[in-house]
Amino acid sequence: MTTATNVLRVLLATPDYISGHEMATLLGVSRNAVWKAVCALREEGCVIEAATNRGYRLLSLSQDLQVTAVQALCHTEQLGQSLTVLPSVSSTNALLREWAATGAVGGAVVATGHQTAGRGRRGRSFDSAEGGLYMSVLLRPQNWRGDAGLITSCAAVAVARAIERVCAVDVQIKWVNDLLVGGKKVCGILTEAGLDMETGELTYAVLGIGINTACRAFPSELLDIATSLGNLTGEPCDRNRLLAAILEELEPALLQMESGAFLEESRRRSCVLGRTVTVHAADGAYEAQAMDITESGHLLIKCVDGTMTQLHSGEVSVRL
Repeated sequence: MTTATNVLRVLLATPDYISGHEMATLLGVSRNAVWKAVCALREEGCVIEAATNRGYRLLSLSQDLQVTAVQALCHTEQLGQSLTVLPSVSSTNALLREWAATGAVGGAVVATGHQTAGRGRRGRSFDSAEGGLYMSVLLRPQNWRGDAGLITSCAAVAVARAIERVCAVDVQIKWVNDLLVGGKKVCGILTEAGLDMETGELTYAVLGIGINTACRAFPSELLDIATSLGNLTGEPCDRNRLLAAILEELEPALLQMESGAFLEESRRRSCVLGRTVTVHAADGAYEAQAMDITESGHLLIKCVDGTMTQLHSGEVSVRL
């Protein structure tokens, strides 16, 4: 961790002024190193006040996504310890899949505020306008416990918790990978797997999370189905805090995945259970009653003829 990151951690934890000498002693570095770190943080957009005989005080973090800010805010063992922030990228999932193939470590994260070719499920495009939070996390088997098929469901709960921590809104989950606020989508999740071609075993998963965070106008075709955290709260979302919160919520959730403890919360947050849904299958759409989410994360539905079946994947829609 860099000196700038450590200095920012101290400033975040100190509500009043703290002197350069105190920080230098606390961190085991020179006062000059502290001064250089403060200068670097200011260049990144942090507003740090300096007062003679009093020291430094943090007034605000950068509004831009910054590695230093996220790592200062985030307290995880693995997720985000390797973090790359890019101003724009075609797709964070696509980029991290490339890195995974060349040995990137589990827990590595790529984040950006703009994607030019964001992808959703079934190969569809994902609206990735400037000012959002689009991120991907590389997960190797040591990063989770239990059935890898539960990663998306587990992540949905973790991200919902993080959004509520930072933005104080109530988040629902539309099985299996959409997060809604007020009946409109604010976040989509896409998990992609990497297999060993010889053994067929899963060697990694790339977990993509796209969140509408900026105050923005939506295209006419999305007005009734999508919104953003900025539009809901009336102010830009602190993306550095949100990214850090996601990693802090996600890491322990993945390690507890084997117990399925998160599934009860997944059910509680569900906006489809007990409702009539439209199931969009490869051979057409049909209506059914959403009954439950199973211990495997599947959606249990009751068809119009009374038969019960489980959806392992696919898409459902519901009129809210």
